[in-house]
Amino acid sequence: MTLNYVYKKVTEFMTYIQSINLYEISSSAERRANQKKLNDAYKHADNFRAEIERERIKNKQKRGGTNDRYKNT
Repeated sequence: MTLNYVYKKVTEFMTYIQSINLYEISSSAERRANQKKLNDAYKHADNFRAEIERERIKNKQKRGGTNDRYKNT
């Protein structure tokens, strides 16, 4: 995973989140649509976090050993 890939993904998330109008409260349908968009953004962010974790595990296995920096406490 390259830094350019990470940058593009984060920019994509930020653009998507910025497009959500959380101040629109005049209609319940609009509020539900905005909440759905926000939930989708969180889902994408969570999937990206899982992708980073898989990449970290893959890199750790390539190194052939453990590294105390990544030890979960």
